[in-house]
Amino acid sequence: MTQEQSALMLRIQQLGLTMDDLGQYLDTHPADSFAIERYQMTAEQYKKLSMEYSAAYGPLLQMYSTADSDTWLWAETAFPWND
Repeated sequence: MTQEQSALMLRIQQLGLTMDDLGQYLDTHPADSFAIERYQMTAEQYKKLSMEYSAAYGPLLQMYSTADSDTWLWAETAFPWND
């Protein structure tokens, strides 16, 4: 795994953890508009970077495995944890 790929993967993981934390917070504070806004911003960044990763290195999630293709790319590319 290249340093660039590793850095992108780390950023995606950080955003995922942030979404998990904010989601749990929002379970108990559903009217916190700041947290809702922060969750939405984080989710947008997560989606953007996940798609960027998938375009550059292969599908990160199964839902991206058929993007712009009629082939099941999930089974044809190396998984990030195999590098």
